[in-house]
Amino acid sequence: MKARFLITVAFAAIATTIAVAVEETNPIKDAMKFAHKAPQGEKKLSDKIIDGTAPEADVKKTLDLYKAMLGTKPPKGDQAAYKVKVEKLIAATEEVVGKKPDATAHYKDAVNCKACHSEHKSAPPGK
Repeated sequence: MKARFLITVAFAAIATTIAVAVEETNPIKDAMKFAHKAPQGEKKLSDKIIDGTAPEADVKKTLDLYKAMLGTKPPKGDQAAYKVKVEKLIAATEEVVGKKPDATAHYKDAVNCKACHSEHKSAPPGK
């Protein structure tokens, strides 16, 4: 009886840990944190991509993170509009990876933070 109880408690603990880990994975937040945020005084990776100084490995990782965003639901707004913005971002980043002419200009146009955030980012609590 005691062993059965301990096994049940152990499974519950494992299930809770897995559920918390799954909840913490958010492709949108992961991409924003990696490519669009930087410590104070440092340049964001997205800005480095625009000016052509980003390491190739970081640009490829950014592309992978943007691709992961495609299958997600935005916190608010129209799913189809969100998908169009993410697809534009992916296409522009693929151009950068492929070193296409005008790729950084296309990327700069696609990385319109305000356009995406005003339509799709939920307001922080208390606002």
